[in-house]
Amino acid sequence: MCARLIALVLAVLVSGSLGAQTPTAPAAIQSPEAFFGFRMGADRELADWPSLQRYVETVAAASDRVDLVDAGPSTEGRRLIAAIVTAPDNLARLEEIRANNMRLADPRTLDEAAAMAMAERQPAIIAIGMSIHATEIGATQAGPELLHTLATSQDPEVLRTLRDIVLILLPSLNPDGHVITVDWYRKWKGTEFEGTGMPWLYHRYVGHDINRDAFMMNMAENRTLSDFFYRRWHPQVFLTMHQMGPRGPRFFVPPNIDPIDRNYDPLIWRTAGLLGHAMALSLEEDGRSGVLQNALYDYYWPGYEDSAPLGHNTVSLLTEAAGVRVASPINVAADQLVGGRGFPDHRPSTTFPHPWPGGDWRLRDIVDYDLSAARGLLVAVARYRVELVRNFYRMGQRQVALGLKGGPFAYIIPPDQFDGHAARKLIQLLIEGAVDVQRTLEPFRVAETVYPQGTDIILMAQPYRAYAKTLLEVQEYPVRRPAPGAPADRPYDVAGWTLPLQMNVRVDRIDQYFEPPPTTRLDRAPVATAQVWGDTKKAGYYVIDGRGNAPSIAINRLLNTGARVAWSTAPIDLQGFHYQVGALVVADAKGVREAVAGIARDLGLRATAAAGRPPQGTRALSRVRVGLYKPWVENIDEGWTRWLLEQYEFPFETIADADIKRGGLRDRLDAIVIPDQSAERLINGHPAGTMPPDYVGGLGMEGADMLRRFVDAGGTLVALDSASEFAVNLLGAAVKDTTRGLPPNEFFCPGSVVRLELEADPLTMGVPAETAGFFSFGGAFELAPAASTSPESSPSATARIVGRYSKKDVLLSGWLEGERVIAGKGAMVEVTSGQGRAVLFAFRPQHRGQSHATFRLFFNALHTAQSAVPATSRSR
Repeated sequence: MCARLIALVLAVLVSGSLGAQTPTAPAAIQSPEAFFGFRMGADRELADWPSLQRYVETVAAASDRVDLVDAGPSTEGRRLIAAIVTAPDNLARLEEIRANNMRLADPRTLDEAAAMAMAERQPAIIAIGMSIHATEIGATQAGPELLHTLATSQDPEVLRTLRDIVLILLPSLNPDGHVITVDWYRKWKGTEFEGTGMPWLYHRYVGHDINRDAFMMNMAENRTLSDFFYRRWHPQVFLTMHQMGPRGPRFFVPPNIDPIDRNYDPLIWRTAGLLGHAMALSLEEDGRSGVLQNALYDYYWPGYEDSAPLGHNTVSLLTEAAGVRVASPINVAADQLVGGRGFPDHRPSTTFPHPWPGGDWRLRDIVDYDLSAARGLLVAVARYRVELVRNFYRMGQRQVALGLKGGPFAYIIPPDQFDGHAARKLIQLLIEGAVDVQRTLEPFRVAETVYPQGTDIILMAQPYRAYAKTLLEVQEYPVRRPAPGAPADRPYDVAGWTLPLQMNVRVDRIDQYFEPPPTTRLDRAPVATAQVWGDTKKAGYYVIDGRGNAPSIAINRLLNTGARVAWSTAPIDLQGFHYQVGALVVADAKGVREAVAGIARDLGLRATAAAGRPPQGTRALSRVRVGLYKPWVENIDEGWTRWLLEQYEFPFETIADADIKRGGLRDRLDAIVIPDQSAERLINGHPAGTMPPDYVGGLGMEGADMLRRFVDAGGTLVALDSASEFAVNLLGAAVKDTTRGLPPNEFFCPGSVVRLELEADPLTMGVPAETAGFFSFGGAFELAPAASTSPESSPSATARIVGRYSKKDVLLSGWLEGERVIAGKGAMVEVTSGQGRAVLFAFRPQHRGQSHATFRLFFNALHTAQSAVPATSRSR
């Protein structure tokens, strides 16, 4: 019956032309082809974002089946819009449907009998999101055609489908990136560079990683989607449409490959299989070959825009179409086709029964495949409407019951944290992810531990228990090998992400029941405003708590006012508080009292005013001129670094190849940051002829020589992860990477949390002696005997280890094979050369804006750079 229904509906939902063919179709609604002036997916044609937005607005204004809502802002202030598509009767009671759905999402507000009765009359809510990766542009071009068909078709089966569903169509999940992509493509269309990649990210900051930010929500787009889904609409089903490489299968639909996150309800995976097969059936009935299932993509990690909803009891689905050169067609010969993870070749199989033979492949093909998949999904969701709505409620109900059983019963976040700034971020991202966080109103005891008033509790008897648990617990990656002794299958992204470890936040897991004290539910994580202790009217100086990341903001704000700021090199006891080494010591001057009060208020840092002169033996800090290198090779790590510097208020400038080759760097800058990129790529960049001439080449030997001169003249070079190899080669440092060249069976660590041990040093100020770092195919440093230098070479570089991987038990969360390779080896090294130095990180201390535990190590590399600006000329 289901197959016949799908076939019937697909027969009438013919690509975009149905409205014109049906005599009773609303004549006022233009087809996409008439509106845009070309057929969606036509070779070398793209609908831009303003036009797409106008088209959705036009259809919504003319149709009684479509409403337009504002989902929220993008990073650059554009609006993510959503077309709500359903039958007119549903549209008339849309607020009732939405409110009922939010009640179904939380079984604590609705008993089972009422929920089952509600499910009988409640449409299923499905969201389809297009092209969060903006260069994967086919889905945004398919959207108008799908919208037009649903808004105009008069076929009885289509109308019946619309009565049973509410579709939320998000025509672009990344409108900023869509603008960047279309502008670049149009600029070079008709030239030899038509369809080339861009020399920059398709987002202001993070490019592809916009879909690696779903639980941290650093980017506005992910905060918008989270709020829209979990607080306003909460779909039962969410499909996100992507593109993949051009030489594999033509299309992927669920189910996904193993492993899965065991925290999620099994109904998620069963339903994903049902709906994925419905899409596959629709594609097959439409003659779409090359469709793959059960391969390539897993849903183990919760950081994608389509995996975070799994912990919220939303059935998430991913499609991936083979890509083209943006809008330019390609040809893929049969002998160029390749396999992949769980997909060894293109021979027919149960997961790949109809191979594509090779040949021409166009943007229109992507549009056709996307439309076939979307229509098959809509019909299946309508067909299983009641089951989907009931199970949506049941999954939440099961999570509440599991939480009441314990194991864990709760997670507790005490208020006294080493890094209160990071703790607030963790609590806020849980709240924005719709996790219930309760703040206690009085002290309470659990076993032998007494917690103070103001402690935060996450009681696990809540519908999104799975989401909270997977973010807070330690991961043990379920390693899989195709055969004993064979290399293990690597995860699609990372293997461990435990946020309390990554963020250096104490979170206590409580397995057994306890009686919770009186609490109030938090709707945001407020700053625990601190006060300035002591007599500020008689202050000769101030001392500010220097632990964690917020002190870097404080340093930058104070230096920006012209204040004299230093680190304490010994503990300071004032007004009954013990300030650790690394506390900020600020001499009183005009405006300092107000600045310190603002820091205590806004950042929650304790401060004390003291009479007399500042203590001796402090380490002075200066305002440092920072340059962030931005290569013409698209670099996500540069974008994350740029974002982080802005968040922590570091003044900096972006420098490109030409800026470095021009020389005179030491006159302009005190520190230069080289983001994660291989030495070869840094030197050579894009080969000539592969990009427009302005964007080819890299630093070259000329640029490398200028960076060497910069260091020898007193500058600080900060190299992140794989860029450290470049710095080692540049300075001739006697540093060896012990992981280099090792096969996976000897060393393998894909995206995991590891234990770090730090020396007492200015570079480690404000960080505990033991902390956690995020390691993803990084390195490990070993110091070798210094090589002799010739008279013509730079002065011999010397190196010392500042931080190392622990000598044992390196892995904290995730997956590590070959621990001995990095155990006790350097993770952070300072290399001195001439009058300057390089600070080398064997990992990314600012990884995706997640690893708060090591942000400060990166910041300290900048704070400790030598300023070449005379004190009298610094801005006040």
